[in-house]
Order: sequence, then C-alpha cells, then structure tokens
Amino acid sequence: MHKPDPTTAAEPPSSCPYTPETATANADACDQALNPLNFMFSNLPQTRSPGQQMALPTEREASTIPKGDGSLWEYPSPQQMYNAMRRKGYEDAPEDAVESMVAVHNWLNEGAWNEICVWEGRFGSGVLGYMGWRVHEKNWKPRLVRFQGRRKDVTPKAQLYGFMGRIMPETFG
Repeated sequence: MHKPDPTTAAEPPSSCPYTPETATANADACDQALNPLNFMFSNLPQTRSPGQQMALPTEREASTIPKGDGSLWEYPSPQQMYNAMRRKGYEDAPEDAVESMVAVHNWLNEGAWNEICVWEGRFGSGVLGYMGWRVHEKNWKPRLVRFQGRRKDVTPKAQLYGFMGRIMPETFG
C-alpha cells in the first residue's frame, strides 16, 4: 500500500509457476506473461472447461478496492474461477456452487479491505519514506498496489497452533 520504487519493480517469472499433471484446455494460459501486480495471467480464459456441463457467467465484478493508479481491481468471473480450480486440480468442484463461491470470495475481500481501511485510518498517520516520515494529505485513502498469495508460507500463529495441536489435540485439533 505504498508507492512502488520503479527501480525495484518485480519482474514476472519467465515460465508458468504452475504445471499440473492433468493439464486441461486452459494450459495455454501458461504461455502468457504474468501481471506483476497480482501474479495472475494477463488474459484469463472465459471459455468452458472440457466436460463442463453448465454455462457460467463471464461478467467480472468491480471491487471497491483502488489500485495504485486509482482504478479499481476486478474480481474473477465465475467461469474464470471454475477454470482456475480445474487448472489447479480441483476436478470435483461442483459447477452449480461456483457463483456462490465467487460471491463469498468477493464478500470476504471487501470485508478484509474495510478492516485495512479502518486500521489505516486509526494508525496510518504517516508513511515511512526515503527521507523520514511523511504525513498523508487530509483525504488520503489507502490503495492496494499489488498482492500475491503466499499460501505455502506458514505464519508464526499457524506454527504455534500446529505445535499446540500435537500437544493438546482435543483443544487445538
């Protein structure tokens, strides 16, 4: 949520970060460059997956989360979400539940963003810049410059709960 230094901008990886054993028709997405702002493919396919029984909506919903340039992030369409789940190996995902999954995904992201805005409003009196602390202008609002999933990075809290679960499985199971 800070202004990125253009000299240290992240370069997208040179190859697809995910290579499933059971590649589907969406494998052509791996040939595309990754967007360094969200580590997603630039143009996610909106076509049906092989074996897909029902048509899913392809409209994307705009979020209320502002990008670094002031525009808004967009959520994936139900078809893009379904294609991503299939690409990641979730072959048993129920097609009729994908729209609800997208709605919950969007609702959770909006709630998390609202919590970030409350935190920034309460504690974000300034930003540590290169020359020291700078005070935000009067109507400053946070922006999400980029994001990336780090699901394989275990947090200290998760490590503690895992440890406690081995000691006291009935309490921390």
